[in-house]
Parts: sequence; C-alpha cells; structure tokens
Amino acid sequence: MKIQLTTLFLLLSIVLFAQENPAAKEIGEAIELMDAGKFSDSRAILEEVLQDDSTNYDAWYEYAYSFYMQKEYLKAIEIMRKQTMHPKATDQLWQIIGNSLDYSGDSQAALDTYAEGLQKFPNSGRLYVETGNIYLNQKNIEMAIRSYEKGIEMAPEFSSNYFRLAKIYCGTENEIWGVIYGEIFMNLERNSQRTREMSALLYQTYQKALVFEKNQITISFAQDATPFTMVFEKNMGLAATGYQIANKKVSFNVETLIALRRSFLMSWMNDAQAKPYQVLLFDFWQQLEDLGFFDAYSYWVFNQAPNDQFNKWQKNNSTDFSYFTKWYNPNPITIDAKNVFLRTNVIN
Repeated sequence: MKIQLTTLFLLLSIVLFAQENPAAKEIGEAIELMDAGKFSDSRAILEEVLQDDSTNYDAWYEYAYSFYMQKEYLKAIEIMRKQTMHPKATDQLWQIIGNSLDYSGDSQAALDTYAEGLQKFPNSGRLYVETGNIYLNQKNIEMAIRSYEKGIEMAPEFSSNYFRLAKIYCGTENEIWGVIYGEIFMNLERNSQRTREMSALLYQTYQKALVFEKNQITISFAQDATPFTMVFEKNMGLAATGYQIANKKVSFNVETLIALRRSFLMSWMNDAQAKPYQVLLFDFWQQLEDLGFFDAYSYWVFNQAPNDQFNKWQKNNSTDFSYFTKWYNPNPITIDAKNVFLRTNVIN
C-alpha cells in the first residue's frame, strides 16, 4: 500500500524516534551510506554508536544488515542471533536470520528459524510468506499454499501472502482463487511494480477463463467443483450469456470485463445460493457501484491491459477518474479477522 504521510507526522515520527534512540541521527546517516553502497563507512558510524551503547538494538540490526546486503550471510547470522533476546527485537530479525540461512544453502534451518520467530510473533505475515517461499522453491506447492493462507488468516492486511497465492492460482485450472486474492492484493498494495504485474496477470487470467466464440461461451474459473465455485461460475455464466445476447459480436477488452463484472455482481448479490458466503471483495465492488466509481476502479485494476486501454479511457474520463482517486486514496478496502477472505473458509 502506498502510504502518504504529512510533513507534521514525519516530523513527529523523527522526534519520537530520536527520543527513544539518542543515536538516531548517526544511525540514519549510516543507513543512507548503506543505501549508497558505502558499507565500510556505514559500519564505522555504527561501531562508534555501539561503543557508546552496546545495547542499542537498532545499531546492531543495521550493522548486521550491512553484512546481509553484502551477502556475508554467516556474519549477519552471527550478529543477529545475539539480539534475539533483546526486548526491541521484531519479527524482521527472524526474517533476516532465516533468509540468510536459506541463501547459505540451509533451507531447513531457515524454516526452523521462521517457526521460532512465529512462536514469538504469531501474527507475522512476513514470516509466513518467507516460510511459503521456501516450500515454493522446493516445489512443495501444497505446503506453500498452506503457509501463505495461514499468513492471511493471522495478518489479513499484509499484502505479500495474497500476491504469492494469486500468482500460484492464476497458473492453475482454479483461477477463481487467483483473481480474488490478486485483486485484494492490489487494494492493499496500490502502487508498486508488483501491483502492475498483478494487473497484467489478472487481465490475462480473466481472458483465459472467459472465452467467447460464435454461439458458445466457455467459462472455466475452477476445476474443483465446490458449492462456492459452482455458484460463482453460475453467476458469471449468467452475466456472460446476457452480454453475448445483447452484443452480437463480443470483443474481449476492459469494457467487456466491466460489463461482465457488474452483471455478475448484481446476480451474485441477489442469489440465495451466494448468501452464505462472505466475499469482502464483492462487498467492496458493491460499495464502488453505489458510489458510481465501479468503472473507474475497474479500469485502474486492469491498468496494464494491452493496447493502452487504461490511458485511453482516462484521457476521455479524467474528471471521473479524479473523483474516484480522491475518494479511493483515503478509503482503502478494510480487512480484519472478521471479514478476511480465505479459500479454506468458503470451500469447507
């Protein structure tokens, strides 16, 4: 998620950090040097800080991180292991230790480290995603999915687990989970390279799952026949059939997708078979439709569609898009333990 902070908030944050850490200025300078690739100079400053205060967690963390950045993983592990009992230690410490172990070739030790971290930080989305990443690299897709989905359950607003799941499922015959997880991800992480990657992937996945031919429509969002997937495909089928009847020649593009998704939404919200399922994404669509922002939002979701469709639409609808963004920026999708969407919850 792109977070815009006011100058006042930034100043207050700096002041508070300086109050908590008297060496904040020096540590900040060290981080800037590290970002510039000047690792020796960065470490020299951090060593001076640690000479004055050997318990300074932030200095130790950045000191170890400098070795991690230079791929001196064993040195980074040695330093960070000594800080695991520090009262200021966070889940990121276990993340970097585990990553260092994995990069050093010991994936099992990395898994053990993430598990150790989760004992202390059971709601750490980043430790679940790192665990899933190792299983994914080992081609153990089932365990990877289990870890990512547990990460969503425990940290519903952490975007990376949605991203990983969407990429997995969009590459399977059960694209339904990919398009839902992927769009939720885009709402949580609105402006990054991963967001743009997901936009292109979602468009391609819908194009694969919705095939219009003469006198025939093929809809294939799910190979697994569960009550949820069947009611989803039924309502998508109703939307697609109605659209094809109303339009003799159907071209797959963003405009078509918007019409199908709007019709699907109307059908879903009035379907008694869909009532048992809480899908926060569809509830968010309804909110956007009620506000008149559904078209603008949908063009944003598919902004990476081919043939520059988003930019062409935005050029001709700049006022509508401006109104949408003014509303959307301070009104993100709200996800918590009560409304979190999980595949396992709707198929059981």
